[in-house]
Amino acid sequence: MKPKIEKLTDKENAWIAAQLQGAAKLVDIFVPEATGQPLTLAALDQAFAVWFASSPNDPQIINAVINRVGVAFGQLLVAGIGLSWVIATDEHGSDLAVHGLPGRGDVLVFPANFVAKRWEKQETHFLETAYQQIAEQVRTLK
Repeated sequence: MKPKIEKLTDKENAWIAAQLQGAAKLVDIFVPEATGQPLTLAALDQAFAVWFASSPNDPQIINAVINRVGVAFGQLLVAGIGLSWVIATDEHGSDLAVHGLPGRGDVLVFPANFVAKRWEKQETHFLETAYQQIAEQVRTLK
């Protein structure tokens, strides 16, 4: 089933904004030398790795960090590659995603899910590489 793509509501946009603020705080805490700087993939990768190394075990905090890092990654894809935030719905349900090249490639990335899978695999330092791979795929499809 091809996912149904919908624009975000004001409430969903506000949630994204809150997650981005949380991601900036995460970087401030775990990568203090990046405090006050624009959010970068390198700083986000480093913050996630340092946080991960602290062996977090509270499911609510883990979920919050995954969402914040995922949304920040998604926002960097939006800003850098020209994707757009959407809600994508398929037979498995609805989720926040970034989408691009509608009808010409239909690039669809679920950034929070992307980060959650790396958490499960206990991976760190994956955001910069993934960004480059996605950017290259988008360039190829254009």
